[in-house]
Amino acid sequence: MEKPLNYEQTFKIEIVNEFANGVHAQLLNYIFNNGIDINDKSNSYVILLDQLSEFLNKDLFEMSIQELDGLKIFWKCMDELIGGITKENANG
Repeated sequence: MEKPLNYEQTFKIEIVNEFANGVHAQLLNYIFNNGIDINDKSNSYVILLDQLSEFLNKDLFEMSIQELDGLKIFWKCMDELIGGITKENANG
């Protein structure tokens, strides 16, 4: 039997997914723009990018609305962290 579509959950998934991809892209652009080797697994930015990539691959439809709310908070924190990294390094 197919699980019924939950529009609130689907809406939250779309919001989290779009925001998360933007945060991930911000760090990825930073890595590329600063000539960091994406395969350098000893670089903390590459490690963070790999960890964020794992979060992007989670099946959000398996999460409850409360879990999605928590995940949204996680991505907001990551956005602040990466924004701080890119701003700090832009100021030199």
